[in-house]
Amino acid sequence: MKIAILGGTGSIGEGLALRWAVKHEVFVGSRKLEKALASTDKYRKILEESGDTCTITGCVNPDAVDRADVVVLSVPYEHVSSTIETIKPYLRDQIIISIVVPMKKNGHFLYAPPESGCAAMEIQGLLPEGVKLVSAFHNVSAKKLADINNKLDMDVFICGDNEEANNVVSDLVKDIPGLNPMMAGPLEVSCMVESITPLLVNLAKFTKKKHLGIKSV
Repeated sequence: MKIAILGGTGSIGEGLALRWAVKHEVFVGSRKLEKALASTDKYRKILEESGDTCTITGCVNPDAVDRADVVVLSVPYEHVSSTIETIKPYLRDQIIISIVVPMKKNGHFLYAPPESGCAAMEIQGLLPEGVKLVSAFHNVSAKKLADINNKLDMDVFICGDNEEANNVVSDLVKDIPGLNPMMAGPLEVSCMVESITPLLVNLAKFTKKKHLGIKSV
């Protein structure tokens, strides 16, 4: 499968690129080509040093989307609208995975949803018809994901309104050893999943336990 990761030079983008590039064709997207190419070189070197073969390419966001079957939106919330406006001419029938969490910081982190109730619902309103949106990967530790020698053991909550798209994302979760996909409901309940992210960050800060994830027991 061809996967574009917008914000692929960031922390969770790095982890997803490293984990998927050994099984899929990955396009690391950025607003700046130089940044995408530098990150791609870094990721390729990490995988080659571990003995893995990979297919990974750096490019600007529109080019990444144009080549992809699945597009991961892992940009900061404040850049969502401008990013979608840039890639909209290249959107056809791709599946979009939103990892976006609107947060604000005031000594601690707070969930700061838009008027639509959550980032996922706002994003859905910005996308053209025919593009399927799924919300996932919000509560995965970016640090652990990016360490390919780390054995993962976390659940990934998936929210979406299209069963076919949900199943594609579920399979992509399973492609990363140690991650377990769990359907959490339709897209509108993404607010509950998104809000767990600032909770985990606060727990890490106040309990001094770094890089927390979720495991349902």
